[in-house]
Amino acid sequence: MYNGAVEKHIVLFELNDTALERIIFAMEDQSRSHYIDLRTGELVSKPEGSLPEWIAPPPVWGPADGFRLMEGFCARISRMEPKLALTRALGQGRGVFKTFRQILAEYPKEEALFREYKNAALRHRIELWMDDMREILGLARLGAEPEEFSDLLDEEFCLETCSLANVPFALEDIFARALEEALDWIPAPAVLLEKTELFDFLAKHRLHGWLHYVNEADGKAVALAAMGYIDTAAGAVGLIRFLYVVPEFRGLGLELKLIESLVDRCRGEGLNACFLRCALLAPSLAASLESSGLKYSGAQYLIE
Repeated sequence: MYNGAVEKHIVLFELNDTALERIIFAMEDQSRSHYIDLRTGELVSKPEGSLPEWIAPPPVWGPADGFRLMEGFCARISRMEPKLALTRALGQGRGVFKTFRQILAEYPKEEALFREYKNAALRHRIELWMDDMREILGLARLGAEPEEFSDLLDEEFCLETCSLANVPFALEDIFARALEEALDWIPAPAVLLEKTELFDFLAKHRLHGWLHYVNEADGKAVALAAMGYIDTAAGAVGLIRFLYVVPEFRGLGLELKLIESLVDRCRGEGLNACFLRCALLAPSLAASLESSGLKYSGAQYLIE
């Protein structure tokens, strides 16, 4: 609570690099023992009793904010190895901040990018807080600077595309891996049926079908989706007949990125709809797709 009438002659400090560092320190100090002198930007100890009009608590910043910052960073970086390691760290629960920092230290490029990303995010939060302080002091709001950090690391995973006739790796080998894994959650007859239909699909659509895929840093495909165009009485539709993500890279949203890119291709071709039909989907991938809003359409039953 602020005490009494605000003196109109108080001028808010300028946010230079020194003031920025001080305020970030106060924000991250969970003891909440440091306040800000609005005239100078310097830190002061938390006053006893009512606050003078020129003293204010720092912008609110707690563990939840720090966790969201790390999540946002992981969503933006593109290199597979650090993205996977850091994303796994976020899911470990207790000690997540320490583990995240330790893993980040193993990747100097991403560590430097994280510092830049964090400083940009905190600067934006502080600028919004300063506008609130201006209003309290009876001054005009200036408006925060644009969120430049929103594009700071916007390096998407590099999606590659090719026709099914020109796949630069052995697609059949990946089919075989997916078929073998699927034995853990669907019966063998269903796997064999899917194998037959997949190879029929590949042969039929080899010349006019498409493969969208994501490579790891060493060039190995870690996520891929195959699609062909199917003629129906209502016009052509896209059929994504195979969708697979290497187990170590699941949970990063790669399956949705592949689907979105193929749906965009269908729209570009003027197709009426796009369907995903793949009996080999891992349960975790299926759950991810359903939670992302894909509409369930039909089922397959084994009658023994």
